[in-house]
Amino acid sequence: MCVVSLGCAKNLADSETMLGQIIAADSSAVICSEPEDADVVVVNTCGFLKAARDEADETLSSVERLQKEGRVRRIVAVGCYPQLWKDQVSKRHPGLYSIMGVDAIYQTTFWQEVLKENPVAPDVAPIDVATMRTYEAPRVVSGSASYAYLKIADGCSQHCTYCTIPQIKGPLVSRMPEVIVREAEQLVQSGASEIILVAQNTSAYGMDLPPDRRSKLAALLRALDDVKGIRIARVLYLYPTMVTEELLEVIAGSRHIAHYVDIPLQHTDPAVLKAMGRPWTAKSSFHVVERVRKVMPDAAVRSTFIVGFPGETEDQFARLLNDLQELRLDHAAAFAYSREPKAVSSGFAGQVHASTKRLRLRRFMEVQQEISSSINQIRYLEKDVAVIVDGITESGVYGRTLLDAPDVDNAVVVSTGRRKKPAVGSLCTAHIVAVGPYDLEGILV
Repeated sequence: MCVVSLGCAKNLADSETMLGQIIAADSSAVICSEPEDADVVVVNTCGFLKAARDEADETLSSVERLQKEGRVRRIVAVGCYPQLWKDQVSKRHPGLYSIMGVDAIYQTTFWQEVLKENPVAPDVAPIDVATMRTYEAPRVVSGSASYAYLKIADGCSQHCTYCTIPQIKGPLVSRMPEVIVREAEQLVQSGASEIILVAQNTSAYGMDLPPDRRSKLAALLRALDDVKGIRIARVLYLYPTMVTEELLEVIAGSRHIAHYVDIPLQHTDPAVLKAMGRPWTAKSSFHVVERVRKVMPDAAVRSTFIVGFPGETEDQFARLLNDLQELRLDHAAAFAYSREPKAVSSGFAGQVHASTKRLRLRRFMEVQQEISSSINQIRYLEKDVAVIVDGITESGVYGRTLLDAPDVDNAVVVSTGRRKKPAVGSLCTAHIVAVGPYDLEGILV
């Protein structure tokens, strides 16, 4: 049995949930890390951008070739790609055993039966909101034992003009807090010492729940802060207007929640933000970052941006670069705008040429690399720093500081010399001897 998880951390959490249900139904099942070693392969796809759909098609085609060679018996495609493009998936990959959308994780009967010799796939059951809010299933955590992603909600009720997530996932559906806490406890028991909260918009958590329909993220964080065994909790994907002082004060006053605030700002020019359907008040980006730094001066602030949005002029892009230098974000990434046919912005005038988007993306990253290098030098160079151990190397260990999330922020390589290597999931102290925009090098203290 092999599950190939493509796309974001939310997809990974779903993949681990599907795998957990399979293993719970058949404890003799063997988990394979490579499709060529498995009888049954599940591909959990991303469909947000054309590049993601292309990757999904390539992955499915490669598994189909293994099937023709007799090495794979059954292929299942699930997730965002078939949710919005099912006819395309079916046409391009006619030999699939089953095709399901984003409701796949809730199909308990299917996952209990998928390894059996059923010639026809079990029917997909309709899923209602109540089921999504209360659904619980076992997880098989993959990758590093030091952390696990915990999805607290699905869907999105924002209306960003470049985004198809509401079409794919539907409106916001928050999981019940007691269900989330129980899953956090399960993840800790399975060995994860860091729990990373994810959703399309984590700050909107609970806004769909009665009676008051207000964000309940702060209350959820208080509950998770008390879960025995959690060493670190981290929150990703906060919407700018929902980063309240209450939320920040809960993070600042907690015992286990990392002082790490991830706010996808997308741009800083008011006209571009208005066209995106994002908060566009003048200096709105500065106001939210200032609020974070006022409450938590030691916090790391991360953001993401889009360059080359339809109608973006050179002056507007220059404003973004100037604002980026003034904001001095600890971590920032950018993406070139992708013209998605089902997104509102695909019909906007002033589509930016691909070569211009590539140039702007390179210029953005050059500016941010200088900022990140400067921040890393001031904050870490020749200082002793706590490091979360994510893995072992021949010469030591690698991991992250408390102000870095996996895969997207700084990585720390720690040389241990003749000392005993710290265990994965533990905290060690390293003296930092070299820094760059994305990497730190240290010696175990």
